[in-house]
Amino acid sequence: MYQNFTELSNQLHSNKINCEEVVSYFLTQIEEKKHLNAFLETFDESALAKAKEVDEKIAKGTAGKLAGFVIGIKDNICYQGHKVSSSSKILEGFESLYSSTAVERLLAEDAIIIG
Repeated sequence: MYQNFTELSNQLHSNKINCEEVVSYFLTQIEEKKHLNAFLETFDESALAKAKEVDEKIAKGTAGKLAGFVIGIKDNICYQGHKVSSSSKILEGFESLYSSTAVERLLAEDAIIIG
């Protein structure tokens, strides 16, 4: 899709593409390649909601440095309201009560966490 983040950022800021399209593209790619087991789960709803929010910020000129950057996080990094299990049966079904500092910093700069 894009060779680097600068290219994507330029496209987003010139309204040639929007974050919702980018997130949808990656969700489709993850689904098509699910046999690779790269993702335990995707955060479809929250990722698309964040994409919409970031699109609005881009339009207003208030977007963070990572606006539109789609990120996948490891299953041992806490993201509030999302499952975190560290691929362990003991934590199966556990939903994080808070977000880690790394996740908070990514979200503060308008990155979009996809899974």
